Amino acid sequence: MRTVYIVVVVLGVAAILVDHLSSPSSGRAMSPEDFAGACAPCGAPCPSKK
Repeated sequence: MRTVYIVVVVLGVAAILVDHLSSPSSGRAMSPEDFAGACAPCGAPCPSKK
């Protein structure tokens, strides 16, 4: 029974890894300078600056 759990966990991790690696990327690397004028961690501008 222990091997069944190990196989299920390994298959689950493999499925997550394949899904992650096969998803399209944003096309470029992000740097902290890209968010210099942003308030939110996602890079959204501050509502007060609009």
